[in-house]
Amino acid sequence: MDSILLIGCGKMGGALLDGWIENGLKLENAFVIEPKPNKRLQNLEKRGLTLNPKCALEVGTCILAIKPQNMDYLLKYFPKKVSFSILISVIAGTPISKLRDVFGGSKSIYRAMPNTPSLVSAGITAIYGEEGSNLEKVDLLMSSVGNTVRLKKEDHIDVATAISGSGPAYAFLLIEAMALIGVELGLSKEISLNLAKNTVFGAGKLCMAVSDSPEILRENVTSPGGTTEAALKILMNENSLKNLMGDAIKAAHQRSLELRK
Repeated sequence: MDSILLIGCGKMGGALLDGWIENGLKLENAFVIEPKPNKRLQNLEKRGLTLNPKCALEVGTCILAIKPQNMDYLLKYFPKKVSFSILISVIAGTPISKLRDVFGGSKSIYRAMPNTPSLVSAGITAIYGEEGSNLEKVDLLMSSVGNTVRLKKEDHIDVATAISGSGPAYAFLLIEAMALIGVELGLSKEISLNLAKNTVFGAGKLCMAVSDSPEILRENVTSPGGTTEAALKILMNENSLKNLMGDAIKAAHQRSLELRK
């Protein structure tokens, strides 16, 4: 794996970094700029990672993983200090045109939207950018921490942000709710959480392993007059889970659009 400069190592940046290290990134080829490094980063520095380098850098790939509100500071401060061939931005709401204005028209610039399961090599990353050998390199880098999809339109990054970028939080909320109800109905917290986590994990794994649609898989679990049918009558009524999820994802999408401004 080529040398990497990661700018911003919060939750998402940290998940990516750990995933890359797990999949072969040598610490001497890892450079991180993070003003508030946690103990994990400090320990990696002792093992060979370069944290907050003071001198100018030349790396193969630069990854921007900062919050959108920190973008103006980054654009003023870092371009003159860093030389790179490929730029990957995982910043929501920042189009390639803005990045190109700052970093130059000759750079290969890509947008990517990973998610936090990248930490355990189970992420999904949506990628947008120009076709060619550099896109293959970006795909290879991001596929080392999970699966990838390539988007045809830059606007679709905002949709991917709402579905898969924010999506793990939706799944965690589902697990949280299921486990909480289990406790209310008499289970211990440990057992209830274990049941909820493994149910969501197993359902996802099954959905990935077979060709049946989620609708068919749902119907396979549902027996007429059974417990699942009783639950689905609630989840699929006029205030259905589908409608709630639709509203939630549209709100996330709208917020991603607003971050462009």
